[in-house]
Amino acid sequence: MEAIELKRVFAFVVLLFQASLASAWETDDLNRFLGSLSCKDCDLSGVNFIKADLRAASAMGSDFSGARLYYGVLIGADLTGATLDKADLRGANLFFAKLQGASFIGTDLKGAILSGAQLQGANLDGANLGGIDLYRADVSGASLVSANLGMAFLYEANLAGADLTGARLEGAILCKTVMPDETIDNSGCILTSGDDRGKSR
Repeated sequence: MEAIELKRVFAFVVLLFQASLASAWETDDLNRFLGSLSCKDCDLSGVNFIKADLRAASAMGSDFSGARLYYGVLIGADLTGATLDKADLRGANLFFAKLQGASFIGTDLKGAILSGAQLQGANLDGANLGGIDLYRADVSGASLVSANLGMAFLYEANLAGADLTGARLEGAILCKTVMPDETIDNSGCILTSGDDRGKSR
C-alpha cells in the first residue's frame, strides 16, 4: 500500500512539474485542477500535461488552448464547452469524453481515440483528425470545415448536420456512418454480401 501511495505522490509531483513549464495558465486554477481534477471555467491554457492521467476530469468551459496533452488519458472526462484551440492532443485517449460545444480549432488530434465521445456542436475547423478513432462518436451538428479526416475510423459515427466543407476524407473508413444529410454510408464496410456495400438505408 505504501508503495502505491508513493507512486501516486510521485506521479502528482511529475504532473505539477510538467505543468509548471507552461506560462499562460492561472496558478490558482492549475492548483485547483490538480488537487481535485475538477475546475469549471478555469484558465489552463498552455499547460503541459503530456501523458497525464486525467480520466474522469471535469473542466467544463475551461481554456486549454495551446495545451500539450498528447498521449494524455482523458477517458470519460467532461470538457463540455471547453476551448482546446491549437492544443496538442496527438494519441490522446478521450474515450466516452463529453465534448459538446467544445472548440478544437486548429487542434492536432492525430491518432487520438474518441470512441463514443459526445461532440455535438463542437468546432473542429482546421483540426488534424488524421487516423482518429471516432467509433460510435456523436459528431452531429459539429463544424469540421477544412478538417483533415484522412484515414479516420468513422464506423457507426454520427455526422448528421455536420459541416464538412473542404474536409479531407481520403482513406477514411465509413461504415454504418450517418452522413451530414442523414444518409448511411457503408462504403468502407467489409460485408459477407457484396450487394449491400455502399448502399444507403
